[in-house]
Formats: sequence, C-alpha cells, structure tokens
Amino acid sequence: MMTPLRSLISPLLLLMSLLVTSQTSLADPDQAPGRAEAGGQIHLAGTAFGTSYAIRFVPAPGSAGPPLLDEAVTALLDEIDQQMSLWRDDSELSRFNQKTSDDWFPVSVDTARVVAAAIEICRETDGAFDPTVAPLMQLWSFGPNQEPLKVPSEAEIFDVQGHVGIELLEVRLSPPAIRKLDPKVRLDLNAIAKGDAVDRVADLLAEHAPQGFMVEIGGEIRTSGTHADGSPWGIGIERPLVERRAVQAIVELTNASLATSGDYRNYVEANGTRYSHTIDPQTGRPIDHSLASVSVVADDCMTADAWATALMVLGPKDGQRIALANNLAAMFLIHEGDGFVVQQTPSFPSTKSPQSARPQAGALRTFLLAAGVFGVAITGMAIGVILSNRRLRGSCGGLDGLKDAQGNPLCEACTHPAAECEEFREQVVGSTSKPPE
Repeated sequence: MMTPLRSLISPLLLLMSLLVTSQTSLADPDQAPGRAEAGGQIHLAGTAFGTSYAIRFVPAPGSAGPPLLDEAVTALLDEIDQQMSLWRDDSELSRFNQKTSDDWFPVSVDTARVVAAAIEICRETDGAFDPTVAPLMQLWSFGPNQEPLKVPSEAEIFDVQGHVGIELLEVRLSPPAIRKLDPKVRLDLNAIAKGDAVDRVADLLAEHAPQGFMVEIGGEIRTSGTHADGSPWGIGIERPLVERRAVQAIVELTNASLATSGDYRNYVEANGTRYSHTIDPQTGRPIDHSLASVSVVADDCMTADAWATALMVLGPKDGQRIALANNLAAMFLIHEGDGFVVQQTPSFPSTKSPQSARPQAGALRTFLLAAGVFGVAITGMAIGVILSNRRLRGSCGGLDGLKDAQGNPLCEACTHPAAECEEFREQVVGSTSKPPE
C-alpha cells in the first residue's frame, strides 16, 4: 500500500505553484540548496527523506523575513527523519521494527501522534490504509534495500499477511509509546509521515506571521496566504502519463493541502507484467485496477497524504464511495481506453485547464519559473548524493519517471546518474540559467 518516502510515491504534483502571475525572479539553479531572496519571497530548496523539497515564504509587508529560516527548516526535517525514516537504522521506527518483544517502546510525541492517526484512518478505510503493511512491502522488494522483484507465491503472501493488521499494534500518547503484539509486526509510515512533515514545516513558517507560504515535499503540498502580489497559489495536478510529464488541471489553494497518489511512476516490471509499488493489505498484492491517480485536498497535509493512498488502494468505485461517505475533496483520474475520465467529489475545489490558467503574456515566464524551482531541487539532490554517497529514492526530483528495461527508476542508485537523468537535468537547468526578463 505504501511506497518509499516517496518516499512513496513519486511526486505526482508538478511544482506549478508558479502558474499564477508572478514577478518573482529565480534563484540561480546552479547554487547549492538553501535560501535565496527575490521579488519579496524567500526560496528554500533541498533534499529530505530521499526526495526533494521546495518552499516559498512571503514575509509580511515591510518585513525582511526571519533570519536563519533555512537552518530551522533543515533541523526540523532532520528531526523528523530521525523519528520515522525507514532508510536509517537508528530512527525510532527502524529500532521499533527490529525489536521482537511486546514491551512498550518509548517514542517521541510526534511519532506516537502519527501512528495514532494512521490507526484511525485504517479503521475509517476498512484496512485499505494500514501502517503495518511493511512485511508485505518487503516481500515484494518495495521497501528499503530493494532487490530485483521475485513475485511471491500465494502461500508466501498468505503467511506474511498473518503479521499484518492494526489489531497487532497498540499506541499510547502519554507517555508516548508503541508496541507490537506479534514479534514480526513492522511499521511503514511512509504514506502519512511525509504529509505530516509538510504540516510541521508549515507550522514552523506560520510562527513568523507571513503573508503567505507554499511548502512542497516530494509532491505533497500545503499553502497559506498568497504570493507577494496577492495572487493565490496555483498547484498543478499531473496527468498520469508514463512516457511524458504534463499537467492535467490547476487548482488554486489557500490555507489548504493537496496530496496525490498514483500507479504510473513507481512500479516495476517482471516477466512482462507491471507491478505497482502500492500494496493492497487485503489481497497482499500490488493494486490492479483502472484508477490511475487520486488527489485529495484537506486542511492538513497528513490527512490528505494518507487518504490519497487509501483511495488509490480502494480503486475507482470503492474509493469514490468511501470519499463521498467521509465528505472528502477528491479528484479521480481513471483509465478509459487511451485516455482518462476525470471524476470529482462535490467538495473538490474548482479547477482550470493548464492553458486557461496561464496568462498569455507571461506563459514563457511561467514555464521558466516552474522549471527553475525544479532545477534548484534537482541540483540540490545531486549535491546531496555526492556528499553523502546515499541512494536517491522516492521521487528522485521527478526523474523517477525515467525507467530502465525492467521498469526500475533510473535514478534509484545515482551517485553517477544515468544518461537519461543527466540529459533531462540539463534541459531543465539549462533553460533557467538566467532569471526571465
């Protein structure tokens, strides 16, 4: 069900928060990730949880903005990584997964809070979203330390499913702790923790009373207020195409969050069959239905993140039924022939087509602005990999859409990125070497 801290899902949202008219000039995309100020906005970009992040912070009129904001954001993201990452052996979550006793395991308040929220959403989705799905992820080679896919037998799936289920997990908030009732229980919070990280960064930014901000981590987004010129944040929802990247629709977000889950970027092929990295805990197998992607708008990003994954697992019919029953704002893109059918719940915000959303006079500038932010994030990811010699996972800065012959993301192991990634990076960065006139 859950994909690597996409972590988990590659970002299905393009950074089209810049589709609205803006006079903002860009930070130099060749600089290291960090703080850049232009046009009344502070731009932050870098890597976290094996994916990229981008932040736009608009100080209140007359304010220069908070000092050392990039250091504060980095420290917070490092703290979250230490709590809930599956890609570091010393995180709270990894240490809990390694233990085999049923004693209470002390964790941070935030980890306990996220686990409690995951359990609640699991109940509301009849188990479609299940934080104990980690053993199945490992069985299908979709978790950390991925190996070539070997399709498990029905007997193997049945055996592992016996160690999956929230009835095997308990959480308490005071003092914060979690415990397993089966020694083989393991947690995967990837499909909820990244949304929670967006919320926590947003809370940090809100302490400085800005005019507005946009926080994006691996495609999950939260906005507040407006751009410096008073225009709303326009967020692009990606059209679920494997061979190229395109925007399906633009939604304007103010004081809201958006998360998208899909089956077309994170997958692997074996023996001519494509397997999504999203696992259905009820079947123990990758999802196999006509739903290509689902986007959820909610007040907080943790909720949007978890529900987007749950609805993706449920599929087009059950997903829409559950979304309506819970009054969720959701957009479903469903495969039909060579195209897609778009279905939205009544509470989903109105959208615009990419063409109508772009001001005609500023179309080129809009494209360059969006590509520039993307370029900054890509550059940051490359620098992070070189310095840390760690594998890129999850969104790979949006480049995970490039696959090898077996359907594996080309950027998963790129201290020396594949030629396709380098070529794409040059196209993006090269087009934004100067701020638009």
